[in-house]
Amino acid sequence: MGKTALRLDTRRALKDGTYPVQIKVGYGTNLYLSTGIYLAPSDWNAQLQVCIGPGARIINKVLEMRLVRIDNRIFELMERDMFSTLTSPQLRQMLTNMDLNSPVAEEPSLGEYFTKVIALKTGNTRISYDQTRRRLTEYCGDLCKLKFSDLDYSFFEGWQRELDKYKRNTICRRIKDLKAVIRYAYENGIEVNPAYLKVDSRADDDTPLRSLPVVKMRLLMDMRLEGAKAVYRDAFILSFLLVGINPVDMKKLTRKSIVDGRLQYRRSKTGKNYSIKIEPEAQVIIDRYPGRKSLLDFWEKFSTFEQNCNKFLSSVYKGVTLYWARYSWANYAVDLDIPKDTISESLGHRHGAHITGIYIRYSTDKIDAANRAVIDYVNSGR
Repeated sequence: MGKTALRLDTRRALKDGTYPVQIKVGYGTNLYLSTGIYLAPSDWNAQLQVCIGPGARIINKVLEMRLVRIDNRIFELMERDMFSTLTSPQLRQMLTNMDLNSPVAEEPSLGEYFTKVIALKTGNTRISYDQTRRRLTEYCGDLCKLKFSDLDYSFFEGWQRELDKYKRNTICRRIKDLKAVIRYAYENGIEVNPAYLKVDSRADDDTPLRSLPVVKMRLLMDMRLEGAKAVYRDAFILSFLLVGINPVDMKKLTRKSIVDGRLQYRRSKTGKNYSIKIEPEAQVIIDRYPGRKSLLDFWEKFSTFEQNCNKFLSSVYKGVTLYWARYSWANYAVDLDIPKDTISESLGHRHGAHITGIYIRYSTDKIDAANRAVIDYVNSGR
């Protein structure tokens, strides 16, 4: 049966080498409750169940108060003849929310929130989340039976072992997607296991740069091509000239997207509004493919266009894809010593402090000047 006790969960170390201190409920249950306190093994006395490291007096006082509070709640539930009739999720509810007189509806499942988040996504982002959901289902079965309180360190540890057959960057993509769903649930008032906050989801630092050397960019611009090959090259160059616009956004452009010589559009991935000045080089390509309803009329069925375009680009320079236009623009801007904040804003990334960004509208003149400088840099050697 065992009484309620404290334990240091040493199954998986956090990045800083600490482990979570948990309350083991006992009394025939298999529940472990978070205390929000993390300690190194050298700072914990397992026999006495106390902290012996820095700040021990305060930490032990907090742990003692939380342990007493849980014990008192358990005795209260026993006196009300509720303890033995509650399911594990219901008991967790009653022990983590002392204001409840009786269990509320079962907490939402991971499956429910994956469905909600995927519905908010578009394009490749939506595909990524759907793939993550499928990998999770293969690992642990029906996600509608999995609660957010179940996502502890042992869960992440097991899933990462399951993902070991993939490359590190793919593993990180899957973990990031899952963490984003958990965070979305938390922001909607759902109580979640805090273990996800300490799970490392960073990709390798040595990810190969996907930037086309400027000499090769110049050669690609000047190649004499016909038919589909010319179309694929023009799509790549136009993406570059429009500060690395994504193909999914380029496809959605209409004649109304051009206002006073500027391309106005909302990026599908982030919802961020863009205003890009159309330089003469970009206008030449736009005029080459006049559309009816859309701005550009050089698209095959969209599901195959990007694939065929990437196949052509890779046949010219091994490994190159349409997305390299965006990376190339950014790297040329770095070569020109354009400020990092200007590059970030041009690409739609955050720069500086988040709060500062709320009050400052970044100057489009700086972005226009940066794009013109990058284009001139490429043109200078042609």
